[in-house]
Amino acid sequence: MQDGRDLVSCRQLKAARALAGLTQRGLGQLIGVDERQIRFWERRIPTSVKKRAAIITALEARGVMFLSNPSIGVFLIR
Repeated sequence: MQDGRDLVSCRQLKAARALAGLTQRGLGQLIGVDERQIRFWERRIPTSVKKRAAIITALEARGVMFLSNPSIGVFLIR
């Protein structure tokens, strides 16, 4: 969450999850929340820094990198 790497948009979260090959249920299981919470976050990004950090950590462990500055996006590094 330094150097322009952060989770800043709902679309970014959904794209990152898809790149990692995870379902909403799968990502929820990885970070200990119900899949409904993931669905909600894909419509409205979590405001909690702790929750965003858990999402980023889980997805980065699967090769997803987040970009937020100068452009918002995600890419797979595997």
